Amino acid sequence: MRRLLTGFNLLMIAYVVAPIVLVVWMSFTPSMRFEVPLGAFSLRWYRELFSYDAFIDSAILSLRLGLVAALVATAVGFLAAYGVVRGRPPGSGALVALFTAPLIVPAVVYGIAVLQFTNLVGLYGSFTALLLAHVVIVLPFAMRTLQATLEGHGPELEWAAMSLGARRRHAVLLVTVPLCLRGMVSAFLFCFLISFSEVTVTLFMTGPAHQTLPVRIFNYVSDRIDPTMAAVSSLIVLVSVALVLVLNRLGALGNLRK
Repeated sequence: MRRLLTGFNLLMIAYVVAPIVLVVWMSFTPSMRFEVPLGAFSLRWYRELFSYDAFIDSAILSLRLGLVAALVATAVGFLAAYGVVRGRPPGSGALVALFTAPLIVPAVVYGIAVLQFTNLVGLYGSFTALLLAHVVIVLPFAMRTLQATLEGHGPELEWAAMSLGARRRHAVLLVTVPLCLRGMVSAFLFCFLISFSEVTVTLFMTGPAHQTLPVRIFNYVSDRIDPTMAAVSSLIVLVSVALVLVLNRLGALGNLRK
């Protein structure tokens, strides 16, 4: 039975990983078509990618948007999680449900709603509107990650600091934040990864001046298809794998310290 389960797990891993490996492999083809290179390998499509200014501009925008959205979501998520975990106010369950509500709202519904709202307040097509939309999308992930982190660290050290004369805000900044730093970094990287790859809501929010990398790819394949898509997809996979490895390393360090 154990061998059967092991074989099934390996089969599922191969089923998930094989398309990714195939796309990365095809990104090195010298041909104009999507072909798996068996003899000659080429960096032709990577050179094409980096010579296309629109992709570079979109990648920079996605990086800037992801970093700022992750930073804001981590800060707000920490404050919200701290209030819920340490304060235990009446209706804290409702507050958690409110902060995590974007997880259950369909992306298309949220995209239409935020499009109408930004049109109403005159922010449509701006970086601010796009940033606010992404913060709402990634905030639940930061909130739940930091809630679990705070629940893993009791308030005793905060009480000790306050008993020695520190004010609560000083105890939070000098005691709680360093204790939760690993969780905050994990939340930040998680939010960045989600924001960087988000496409559904972003399609409703982007004007001609603010096209993120996923939206640029979507628009590119609407006109033509060539192995440039395999090259850009390979780079996105590389960034995603690197962030996942960092998150896994942070989790491993946390387990070792426990």
